[in-house]
Amino acid sequence: MLNKLGTALNKAITKIIRGGPPDKKTIQELKNEMLRALLEADVQFDLAASVVNEVERKSFEKELPDGLSRKKSVLSTIHEELTKFLGEKAYPLKLHPDRPTLIELVGIQGSGKTTTTAKLAKYIKKRGKKVAVVTADNFRPGAYEQLQQLCEKIDVPVYGDPENNNAVKIAVDGVKKFLDEKFNVIIIDTAGRHKEEKSLLKEMKDISDKIKPDEIILVVDGNQGQAAHDQALAFSQTTKIGSIIVTKMDGSAKGGGSLSAAAAAKVPIKFLADGEDVDALEEFNPTSFVGRLIGVGDLEGLLKEVRDMEILPSKEEAMSMLSGKISYRQMMELLDNFSSMGSMKRMLSMVPGLGMSLDEDMLDLSKENMKRFKVIMSSMTDGELDGKVKLSSSRIQRIAQGSGRTIAEVRELVNQHKTVTSLVKRMRKGRRGGMQIPGLPPGLFG
Repeated sequence: MLNKLGTALNKAITKIIRGGPPDKKTIQELKNEMLRALLEADVQFDLAASVVNEVERKSFEKELPDGLSRKKSVLSTIHEELTKFLGEKAYPLKLHPDRPTLIELVGIQGSGKTTTTAKLAKYIKKRGKKVAVVTADNFRPGAYEQLQQLCEKIDVPVYGDPENNNAVKIAVDGVKKFLDEKFNVIIIDTAGRHKEEKSLLKEMKDISDKIKPDEIILVVDGNQGQAAHDQALAFSQTTKIGSIIVTKMDGSAKGGGSLSAAAAAKVPIKFLADGEDVDALEEFNPTSFVGRLIGVGDLEGLLKEVRDMEILPSKEEAMSMLSGKISYRQMMELLDNFSSMGSMKRMLSMVPGLGMSLDEDMLDLSKENMKRFKVIMSSMTDGELDGKVKLSSSRIQRIAQGSGRTIAEVRELVNQHKTVTSLVKRMRKGRRGGMQIPGLPPGLFG
């Protein structure tokens, strides 16, 4: 969704950036292209029309501050209206500093709630909290075993009782156990339910009434599109929903519908999940999200994730990389670090100057490919690994024979190296027509 909508918005905005002072015809074309892009992302028509009408109105009615051109004002208005449309501000997860925090996850079956539970546990654990999980989902076969397997990988304990059909008792017993063991945060995963399943909705309410969670988070499938609005309303009418996590954003063309529907239901979006990896959970910040959509990037978000992962390069490595001189060794370390932070596409979309201009398959970072590249590199000399020696045809042939891989696979590694080098050079330049949106950090447009 981010890629498709961002690409479409980018095309519309590029015409403004590269053209002369915008006139009524230019703004009308911009409005039509923005509307088409939002509708294709499954945003409800009335909401999409409201956004683009405001962009059109403010583009000419807005009084310009001294030194601000009409062109820059239009770009600022686009950012402002899209941000307002998605909720305006971020709603960080609140964890009590002096007492345990209880979080209950609810949602329909198939929304990705169990996987999201593990992702949320990992997110909280990375912030220094002692976290545990209770699975009160005995409705779906294998739910307890699935959550156990996911949480074992991140060393988070799970309480459940597959033989017990009383979900309320399981939740109460699990919470008591982990409170007695002095855990800081306890996440309760409930059974997936449909908005029409009254018995399960009652069970969800009974669990909430008994354990009295600090927050109830609704997990919504990004593929549901506008149907997420009805879900949010149905759940919020049964129990007090505090926020929403939208899942499966990596492959959804309807993501815009899920985001806008949640906003329309007056329930803030707290996180987005964009992949199967347990680290693929990001805080939702409308300002940063819109910045990535329109190609401005989210440098602050990128730096925050890099700091959280403690993968900052040394000064010498950073200077070398920014000069465009990246060795194969550095490339693999960079790709390993970025892929461990979640979707590579998402990470690169945070980089000012790259935005939505990246092809979907520009970097193939599948686990199989990464393993194959490392096997190939094991047959390279230090000079080759450090980029001091160019890989000629004879060297490529020798590396292929030594690693037991084909010449085509070695050339694929060479091509990936060229792609990464090119991306880093573009990151350094970060040019987007020299434009700057007021209120955003200087230099994001070059």
